[in-house]
Amino acid sequence: MASLSPVIYVPLDSSLLGRVYDMYALTEKGKTQGIKLTMDKGRGLIIMEAENQAAVPLLQRYRDAVTLLTFGAPFPVAEKIIGDESVVLQIDLEDPILPSGNIKRILSRLIGKKGSVKQRIEAATNTQIFIKESRVVVLGSFEGVDRAREAIRRIATGQPIPVVYKYLASLK
Repeated sequence: MASLSPVIYVPLDSSLLGRVYDMYALTEKGKTQGIKLTMDKGRGLIIMEAENQAAVPLLQRYRDAVTLLTFGAPFPVAEKIIGDESVVLQIDLEDPILPSGNIKRILSRLIGKKGSVKQRIEAATNTQIFIKESRVVVLGSFEGVDRAREAIRRIATGQPIPVVYKYLASLK
């Protein structure tokens, strides 16, 4: 009996339609690794299918690459996730687990003046942070992503920025 190929369906983010070249390049890379990527505009999906068993572990990596592209990451960053041990974590600031609050205020505190808070978190945790609407994506090592997640949680719960900076300084 033949086994079915594993498939991942990802909602098609409208921002990807403007990044056709990046999606084409990702699709071409996928072909070389046994991953078939298809954009189904009619159903609003990106369909990722492993063409052989060896490609199955790469499916989640390709999903992470698509997520990074939708958050505005440059193609080389999204492509890099496929071949390394980086972790991608998506945080929804409207998640019921976080205390509800003014999302604009949380985003303003997270970004900081001219991006200073975001940059400081990235530097202290050796991660890259991408923000889109009320969602945040963190890319880095498992440890770095976990530390950045904690800093973002502290900001979202209203801790003063200097307290968050002390937390970041304690990581060294």
